[in-house]
Amino acid sequence: MKFYQSVRSFFRKRVQIRRYFATKCTIRGTRGAKVQVDATFSGRSMVEMLGVLAIIGVLSVGAIAGYSKAMMKYKLNKQAEAFNMLLNNSLQILHQLNRSSADGREIYHDETLDKLNLIPDGIKLNDNRNLTDIFGNDIWVYSYHDVFGIGYKFAASDAGKEQCYNLAQATKDNSSELWVIEVYKHYNDENTSHTIHGEMYGDKFCNSDTQKCLRNLVISDLDALCNVCDEQDCVFYTLWK
Repeated sequence: MKFYQSVRSFFRKRVQIRRYFATKCTIRGTRGAKVQVDATFSGRSMVEMLGVLAIIGVLSVGAIAGYSKAMMKYKLNKQAEAFNMLLNNSLQILHQLNRSSADGREIYHDETLDKLNLIPDGIKLNDNRNLTDIFGNDIWVYSYHDVFGIGYKFAASDAGKEQCYNLAQATKDNSSELWVIEVYKHYNDENTSHTIHGEMYGDKFCNSDTQKCLRNLVISDLDALCNVCDEQDCVFYTLWK
């Protein structure tokens, strides 16, 4: 009887021990599973990451395009402002200067304007003693016989055409003072002469029947005047007498 009770007790304890370890293993397994599930849901799949990167890329391109457009607008405004000031400063003093040299060549007044502190912000006299604007365009202020002028050289591009538009619109406010604005096709070949592409005249010189008046400048006139600047180098002249 005692032997039977001892064997029974042994097996009961064995069952209890097995249940205990089984319970512990289940709890640990459950916790492990929980940790694994949490890790799965707190991470991101490769597809999701690629989607996020694609969105960031699109937003970056849009931001860069917006910045470039804003910067171009800023530069065009600065160019027009500086050009108007240079034009007005030149109108004030150039009638006091010698109009031509003894041999009839053009006289350039860039350094004279610099000495008189009449070169506006946005235009500078570079190391070669040439004027340049915010876009790096070459500028020259000159006189020849009874004509004074400001010349701008634009490189062939959409930006060149846009700058031509910009200066043409700026001259409209000074149409009462000007003789003519002209756009020339510029050839780097010295053996090829520059050819005039378009022109518009100031108030005192225009004839609405045969010549386009600067005071009546409209978009179609800008296109006719400046479209050559998108395909080759061009020169924009503002002239007065």
